[in-house]
Amino acid sequence: MKPLDVVILTDTHYYSKRNWVDGDPFAYPPAREQLFRRGSEEILRYVFDEICADGMPQIVLISGDLTNNGEVTSHTEMRELLRALKQRGKRVYVTTATHDYRGEGVSYGFDKDNHKVDVPAFKREDLRAFYREFGMDEAVSVHEPTMCYAVDLSPEYRLLALNDDKGYDHAGFTDECFAWIRTQAEEAKRNGQFVLAMTHHPVLSPSPLYRLIASGDLLENGETRAKQFADMGVPCMFTGHSHIHNISCITSDSGNTFYDISTSAVVGFPPNYRTVRFDPDNHRIEISTTTVDSVPSLDTGGLSLSAFTEKQFLGTVSDILDTAEHDYPAFQELANGFSLRPDKSAKLKWIIQPAAKYVNRLTFGKIWRWTKRQNGVTESEIQPQKNNKVVPFAVSMVANLYRGDASLPKDSVEYRIASAFFKKLDRVSKPFSKKLQNAGVDSLSSALLPLLHNDSLPDANYTINL
Repeated sequence: MKPLDVVILTDTHYYSKRNWVDGDPFAYPPAREQLFRRGSEEILRYVFDEICADGMPQIVLISGDLTNNGEVTSHTEMRELLRALKQRGKRVYVTTATHDYRGEGVSYGFDKDNHKVDVPAFKREDLRAFYREFGMDEAVSVHEPTMCYAVDLSPEYRLLALNDDKGYDHAGFTDECFAWIRTQAEEAKRNGQFVLAMTHHPVLSPSPLYRLIASGDLLENGETRAKQFADMGVPCMFTGHSHIHNISCITSDSGNTFYDISTSAVVGFPPNYRTVRFDPDNHRIEISTTTVDSVPSLDTGGLSLSAFTEKQFLGTVSDILDTAEHDYPAFQELANGFSLRPDKSAKLKWIIQPAAKYVNRLTFGKIWRWTKRQNGVTESEIQPQKNNKVVPFAVSMVANLYRGDASLPKDSVEYRIASAFFKKLDRVSKPFSKKLQNAGVDSLSSALLPLLHNDSLPDANYTINL
């Protein structure tokens, strides 16, 4: 079986400049936001040029949230970009997701004063025909109710392009849909084909913290489905939605391992895409990450695109901590962009608001004193940073969540103090341990420590041994 090479993109969130209906999108200061919407066209054109370079894979997979919020203008321009990619010899396969339609057919643009105005958007039923040339036209089978499809990339490889959209509040596969998936996998196995798959929502949580704050954004019954995929011969799934760059795995009772390969949003932070080589004869899947460092057509103030989007992103995180303490409705609006929905943040206000107030006033010196018995840090070691505020450190932890591969040395002063503090939090949060466990989290420290140092699978570059 010959190796197969593919490019993986997700969460392109294309946003047409025509949605600034009365003005120039670059004439206004950029809003604090996770995604660089006003630069999405330039970023995607640059990335598509990169993946059309000599030696790059012929096959391109994009797993949903093609547009910002389903604007007709955004879809029209995104399809033209995809068509141009095909004209340059690429084979392009896409799925759609909840950011690709609005139930009422209305999204938002901006007027000359940068205030939001209504613009037309696609409804869900518009998507099938609009994007069918990017996968469905080649399908060997289509599950009509969900728009899932299977396509033979070659006589040796079958792709399952799975639309997990069950509405804005649910993601997953019905039993009837999963029976169709199983049939496609079994047929591929009879044909001697290797099966690869993509869907939008994470099957496995890309972080214990994500499971705590955004469990509703995970695939329903994800761990059960992951084990079922492993046992039917689907070893990995390419996912998005969370904007977190991560690789996670789980092993079924039969000893088969499933990998969820989550890729960050290429128009946000970090601006990544992946290249993957499937090599079944040598029992390997080789995964590598490319970070988009420079887009010459964009003014990023002399910064690389990665540094620019990080600065924009971290500014949003700082705003979140401030508004969580002083303006909770504003916090809820910002947090919604990080998969913490307003209904969930309302329920968590009892812990979020006092925690934000607490964190905003903390210094490393204070934490050192509170955890002196546990942290093992001497007074001379803490002196250089005892007056440093903890907030910038907390912000860097959030960046680590999205970037992956956190690498703070375990013998560093910061790690020793922070880990001791997290253990203290475990004792304080004991009355709420049942709530944590219901969310699938053993303790607050188990959710937070991976944001300091990654002890699990590498998130950027990894070789799966099949």
